[in-house]
Amino acid sequence: MQEKTTMIKKIKHRYDYMGIKNKTLLQVFVVVIFFMLIFIGMFLFIFTKKIESDNVTYSRQLLQNANKRLENYFDEIASIANEANYNYYLQNYLIAEKDNAEGYSNLTNAKSMQDYEMSSKVFNSSLNSRTDVTSLMIFGKKSLLLHKSIYEFWSVVQEYDSYPWYQKAIETPNTSVITGPMRHEFLKDNTEQTISLSRRISSYEDGSFLGVILIDLNLNKIAEIFESFYANGEGALCILNDQGQIVYPMNYDKVTPQLLEKLNSSAKDNFIARIDQEEYQVVAATFEKADWKVLSITSTGKLKESMYDTLGIVIAAIVLVMVILGVALSRILKGVVNPILRLKGHIDLADEGHLSERAEVLNHNETGALSKSFNKMLDRIENLMGEVVNEQEEKRKYELQALQAQINPHFLYNTLDSIIWMAEAKNSDVVPMTEALAKLFRISLNKGNEFIRIEDEMEHVRNYLVIQSMRYTDKFTYHIEIKDEVRYCKTIKLIVQPIVENSIYHGIKKKRGKGRIDILAYREKEKLCIRIQDDGNGMNEEICRAILTKDSKFENSSGSGIGVKNVNERIQLYFGKEYGLRYTSVLGEGTTAELVLPVIEETIG
Repeated sequence: MQEKTTMIKKIKHRYDYMGIKNKTLLQVFVVVIFFMLIFIGMFLFIFTKKIESDNVTYSRQLLQNANKRLENYFDEIASIANEANYNYYLQNYLIAEKDNAEGYSNLTNAKSMQDYEMSSKVFNSSLNSRTDVTSLMIFGKKSLLLHKSIYEFWSVVQEYDSYPWYQKAIETPNTSVITGPMRHEFLKDNTEQTISLSRRISSYEDGSFLGVILIDLNLNKIAEIFESFYANGEGALCILNDQGQIVYPMNYDKVTPQLLEKLNSSAKDNFIARIDQEEYQVVAATFEKADWKVLSITSTGKLKESMYDTLGIVIAAIVLVMVILGVALSRILKGVVNPILRLKGHIDLADEGHLSERAEVLNHNETGALSKSFNKMLDRIENLMGEVVNEQEEKRKYELQALQAQINPHFLYNTLDSIIWMAEAKNSDVVPMTEALAKLFRISLNKGNEFIRIEDEMEHVRNYLVIQSMRYTDKFTYHIEIKDEVRYCKTIKLIVQPIVENSIYHGIKKKRGKGRIDILAYREKEKLCIRIQDDGNGMNEEICRAILTKDSKFENSSGSGIGVKNVNERIQLYFGKEYGLRYTSVLGEGTTAELVLPVIEETIG
C-alpha cells in the first residue's frame, strides 16, 4: 500500500511539472483513449448483439428447414403405416383375427393364409429399399400378426396393449404417433435405441378398431438430415423428446440439467447458456408431429471471432488516427506554446530583478493580451515599489519620532523636579514615582522591539498615570481593565499613552473638579479594541473630525510629545486603513477614544 501511494505521488509530481505542450498532448490522448474505450465497449456490445441476433435468425431458418425435412421424413414413414388402413388383404386378416376366439394361432384356413402372404408382400416391397427401418410389426386386438425385423423375438408378445406407443395410437385415430427413443424388450439382441412410429388400424368399412402398426426407425436418416447443417462445425442441432431425453445425437454432452432447466423456464425461444465454462447460444423450435424440441446450439466464442477480426482493424485505424492527430496537435501546440514560453522568459527575468524588461506583443490573441497585462503589471510594480519605499521612509520617520518622543524634555524635567521636591520634603511618594518613571522608560525601550504585549502596553500607561496622578494630586482617578482573551495579544508600542496624555491635558486638566479616566482592552470578533474614556470637558464634532488630520492643532506640546495623529498614522501604516483611532465626544460630558487593531496572537517559542 505504501509503495502504491509513493508511486501515485511520483506520477502526480511528474505531471505537475510537465510543460504545457506535453501536458496538453497527454490530456488529449487520455480523452481520446477514454472515448476510444467507450467506442470499443459500445462496438463490442452492439456488434455482439448484432451477431447474436443474426445467429438467432440464421438458427431459426436452420431449425425451420430441419423441421421441414423431419416432417417430410416422418410423412414418408407414416405413408407406409397408413397402408395398413387401405390394404384389402391386411384388413381381411385383421378382421379374421378379431373374430377368432384364439387369435392368429388358429387362422389356418387357405383364405387367411393367402391374406397373410399378400400383406407381407406389400410391406416387404415398401421396406426392402429402406435401411432406416429396423422393425415393422402389426398387432391385432389379441396378438402379434405380422413381424418384419432385423431382430428375433424372445417370445410371443403378451400384454402389448400396455405400452405407451400402443395406447397413444388407439387414442389418436387417423394420426401417426412418434415415440422414443426406446429399446423394445421383446426383441432379441436389440441393443440400439430406436424411434417408433405407431398408428391405429381401423376398418375401412365401419371404422372399428382392428389393431396397431408399429414401425421402428434407427437414427441414420435423422443423422443424415442433421449433419447437413453446421457442416463447418460451428454449431450442432439436437432433438429432445417431451420428457427431456436426447433423441439425437445420443449422449450429446452439451445438454446439461442446467440447460434443460433454462429451456423450460425461458419465455423466449433463445437464450445464452454456460456449458463447461463456455457460453453457448441456444435457439429452440418445436417439432409438432412428435412434440419434440429441436435445438440449435452454437458457441458464442466462434461467433465472436469475426467480430474480433473487425475490432482489430478498427483499433489499428484508431491508432493510426491518434498518431496523425498527435503529430498535427504537436505542431499546433508549438505555435501556441512558443509565445507563452517567451513570456515565461520575461517573467523569469522579472523574477531575477530585471523589472525594466518588457515582453514583446507579437499578436493580438490571448498571449498578446497576457503580454500587455504583464507589461502593465511591471509598470504597476515599479510604481508600487516607489510607493513602498516612500512608505518605509515615512515609517522610519515615525519610528524615529516615537523614539525621540520617549524622553520629552518637559515631561522629564517636571517629573524629576517633582521627585527632587518630594525627596527634600522627605515625602514617601518619592519612591513610587521614581519606580514608575523607571518602568515607564524601560517599557518604552522594549529591548528595541516595535511590538509589545497588550498587558505591557497597559503597564506602560499605568506607570504614566501613577506619575501624573502624583503631580496632579486629587485631580483625577483612573481604572485599567484588560480582558483575558487579549492580555497576551500584541500590537505596536506607545499607542495608548499619547491618547491618555491628550485626555489629561485637553480634558481633565481644564475641568473643574475631579475627573476620571477608564481604559478597557477587549476583543470584538476579529478585532482588538482599546477604549480610553474620560469625563473631561469634551469637544465638539468639528474638533473630533479635525483631531486626526494633518492640520490638527492637538499635537502634544506639554506632555510626552507623541501626537494623536501620529498614533493613527502609525496604526494604519502597519495594519491598513480599516484600523486606527476613532474619536467620539460630547461637549461638557467627556470624550471616548477607541483604538481598533488586528488580533495578533503571541507566538510561543
